[in-house]
Amino acid sequence: MRRLLFSGGVAVAALLLVPSCEVENCPPNALSYACFNLKDANGRNVSFTSAVSVIGETEAGGKDTIVNKQANAQSFSLPLSYADQTRFILVYPDQTTDTITVTHRNIPHFMNIDCGSMMFHEVRAVQTTRHLIDSIVITNPHIDNNEKENFQIYFPAVAD
Repeated sequence: MRRLLFSGGVAVAALLLVPSCEVENCPPNALSYACFNLKDANGRNVSFTSAVSVIGETEAGGKDTIVNKQANAQSFSLPLSYADQTRFILVYPDQTTDTITVTHRNIPHFMNIDCGSMMFHEVRAVQTTRHLIDSIVITNPHIDNNEKENFQIYFPAVAD
């Protein structure tokens, strides 16, 4: 009996010391967002005091839901489509709009079986209308789950 208790105790201790195969090392942020910073012609951060809406547009030209709506924002982060092109419509407080079209390559990134996969993106080109936007620059073409600037949107300088 004593031998059975000792063997059972050793077995339990061994199970507690062996790491589980179900340990998840998933990143806390498994989504990839493109980060856009708003700048004036002199490179200073700018923001709109009233809310600016960002609407996603589908490939068929249909309008998707509002992706982002913020006031006093100096930047915004948006997810890209799994298609090879993503289009965003910025709606300003006076209802003027600009359209940003991002052409990108999608890169599936497999973490492990427990976490599944993520979609990273490599930006190939960006175009914009020029109603209020002066220009847009790709600062980092690699979009992954690390928050970093990918684009700078330039607006005309306003006199101080």
